Amino acid sequence: MSKKPKSIAFVFGLLSGLSGLAYADGFSIPPPLKFNAGPLGKLDVQGVASAMVFAQTNPAGTGLNGKNFGAGITNGLISISKPTGLIQFYLTAGVYDFPNLGQPFHSASTALQDFTALPSAYLTIAPLSNFSVSIGQLPTLIGYTGTLDYNRMNIEGGFPWTIQPSFSRGIQINYSYGPVSASVSWNDGYFSNRYNVISGLLTYTINPENSVSIYADGNTGHTGTINDVNSLRFSKNGYVDSSLVYDNSNVYGFYYTYSGSLFTITPELQYMYTPINRAFGTTQSSNDISAMIHADYYLTKNWSIAAGVDYEHATSTGEAAAATGGYFGYGAGSSAFGVMITPTYVDNWYFIRDELSYVHLTNYSSGFSTGNRPDQFRDILETGFWF
Repeated sequence: MSKKPKSIAFVFGLLSGLSGLAYADGFSIPPPLKFNAGPLGKLDVQGVASAMVFAQTNPAGTGLNGKNFGAGITNGLISISKPTGLIQFYLTAGVYDFPNLGQPFHSASTALQDFTALPSAYLTIAPLSNFSVSIGQLPTLIGYTGTLDYNRMNIEGGFPWTIQPSFSRGIQINYSYGPVSASVSWNDGYFSNRYNVISGLLTYTINPENSVSIYADGNTGHTGTINDVNSLRFSKNGYVDSSLVYDNSNVYGFYYTYSGSLFTITPELQYMYTPINRAFGTTQSSNDISAMIHADYYLTKNWSIAAGVDYEHATSTGEAAAATGGYFGYGAGSSAFGVMITPTYVDNWYFIRDELSYVHLTNYSSGFSTGNRPDQFRDILETGFWF
């Protein structure tokens, strides 16, 4: 049987250029195109266009999430990078979406409101082979699962990813020594435009197939006040931005990765803690524990199948929901269990994959649909091509 094709993790790693930064295995894609840009040197160019159709039970809300059946754009992106030399740069521009297990569907236009049409844009200075400094709009150091869906084994992001930052603006220092790599970043967390968050990632590569990583993220002060919440100063689409909860929280986690020639598996455990925040008038803390095991098996050079099992449990005071306990939106003391399975077919520049997922809630106060249901099934068919 043939060995596992070159994964998106490797290709996107070339585009990121961040020491110690990991991304989930996605599906096999062609390598980026290379061309000589004169004084800029050799550049890498990669593009992707994809769309999805879906079916789901217990829809609620407006737009895509209010439909049992629907369709939407998942990616219309182009990445240009200069991944070598003293001065490097990385740009990803276009439209995109990132479906999320157990969470409402959003259109690509909503994602653009969150992170603009230039989700990743930064400059890297690399004076040494094992040391670099990056500044700009950077991919997060937190968690294993990639934000853009082609960085994932599955189409949907799992529960740990739900409450992780996606992109942040700031500065990042990267260093590696032998099997150890480390990155530390000063940034604005969940795109708050308040530069008061420190993030870190430490990875130990045991051997070419095994590695273990730990990460942490915390606010050095606090972002926003109860007046900001009441005035909707931190808002998106006319509602208080739920990421304000996360901006005032600390995140700790680790993941282990085995990546063999035909099989990849990663368990991840994450803990989010929201401390007492008197700026919001909250007198009790809250927390969330989320975990996943995601795996991908390559059947042939064209076919693979990914699967995931996810769990989360949130403890909340129930007071000032915009400040503590907002996490997944299922209510104080709620728990969620989710599973995903995703067969994928690739043929050079073309790909198609289908994902069936299921989420079950317990001890919840806010479930799926207007009927407050505890269960949701989804089927997502995504297809597209690279250019």
